[in-house]
Amino acid sequence: MIEILIVMAFVGSLAAGLWDLRTTEIPDEIPMLMAAVGIFYWYVIAITFGDFYSLFLSIAFGVGFLVFGWLLYRLGQWGGGDAKLLSAIGFMLPIVAGKIFMIDFLFNLFIVGLAYMIIYALALGFLNRGIFSRFAREFLQDKIALTLLIIVSFFTFFAWIVNLQFYFMLIILMLVIFWKYARVIEAHVFKKRIPVNKLRIGDVLDNSKQWDGITEEELKRIRKTKRFVVIKEGVRFGMVFSINLIVTLLFGNLLF
Repeated sequence: MIEILIVMAFVGSLAAGLWDLRTTEIPDEIPMLMAAVGIFYWYVIAITFGDFYSLFLSIAFGVGFLVFGWLLYRLGQWGGGDAKLLSAIGFMLPIVAGKIFMIDFLFNLFIVGLAYMIIYALALGFLNRGIFSRFAREFLQDKIALTLLIIVSFFTFFAWIVNLQFYFMLIILMLVIFWKYARVIEAHVFKKRIPVNKLRIGDVLDNSKQWDGITEEELKRIRKTKRFVVIKEGVRFGMVFSINLIVTLLFGNLLF
């Protein structure tokens, strides 16, 4: 029976991710339906087999992840749809094969999410001409980035010579480079100055602290008072949940 729930969790998270890629929004109906299916399933299991522990874990993980996602949303790190999707998977799959699943899922989410963001940012670089040359130019002009690169490169070379934590230092070196590259992507791809006649419902204004798209009423007010606005976009993160679900099912906890 749990296999049916796994398939439904994958299909739901995949549909939400594809919708996110297309529109930058995750419809509330998808995570709400997933959560309802998860609670109903574990409620039936509890009533039928007396397994109230699994029902308790479903509610605990679902609510706990909703709070965690909401905090990331309030900090401007996530969209509301991402928080709801994480919570929905928590309601659906607290336990798989007799093992608590969502702890491994959460650990892997950070690893898979980081890999996804790196690939996503590199893809944007290939799709936007001139980004790589702009990145190289701005990197050479950034004294902080250059200093970090020189310091980390020195320790990476030293680690290679003495055969000590070389790969760890190499990862740090790559992260320093990617940090600057991500700043360039944020400034020149994710942010756009557009005339208000091209502004659409759901677009996120650059001065918005959370990832909330503008409403129809806000759109009408902005068009009356401004000629240009700056909108922002972020990594469309929804696809990570379906990818991470498969990774966790196949490999377990990537850290341990």
